[in-house]
Amino acid sequence: MQTLLFDLGGVVVDYRGPERLAALSKGVMSVADAHAAMSASDNLHAFERGEVSPEGFAEKAVREWRLDLPPAAFIADFETWPERLYPGAKEAIEALKGGARLACLSNINIPHWRQAEVLGLAGLFEHAFLSHEMGSRKPEPAIYEKVLEALNAPAETIVFFDDVPANIAAARAAGLEAHHIVKPETLAPVLKQIARN
Repeated sequence: MQTLLFDLGGVVVDYRGPERLAALSKGVMSVADAHAAMSASDNLHAFERGEVSPEGFAEKAVREWRLDLPPAAFIADFETWPERLYPGAKEAIEALKGGARLACLSNINIPHWRQAEVLGLAGLFEHAFLSHEMGSRKPEPAIYEKVLEALNAPAETIVFFDDVPANIAAARAAGLEAHHIVKPETLAPVLKQIARN
């Protein structure tokens, strides 16, 4: 059976991290600056690998990003950065149940997965591959190897959807079929095409 493997933020979930970080910086960072700061943050990457606690992450984050608020206030705001499901995304995925195994693979952390559950994602996937539980994050080859081992399926039977080119390239290097979702509204047409095939 084919497995459909979804990234969450930027594909299924409207993730507002850069926008929220820019707002918390009170004008010091633009949205583009915030995106770059997050992409380069070893602290955030370690949090996504499950190597630090939420409290430890928050303490370093307010220092690293020079935010004028207590760590507890930051982590409370941080948890809400996954804002909502993209319209139609959940329905498009649910329509494929029974015809394929559904799974997600996300660079994520404890607060954001908690928010994803609030948004209704927990029951959507048969398998949830979460970086903070796996000790690895995309595009590291190890995370794709762990997914293949857990699914016990040939790589060519797995179709992966992500919005980050580096993650797509790494998935293809691991043998997966991978689709770059440039805009969230392109997901549903791609899924319909796969269902027809």
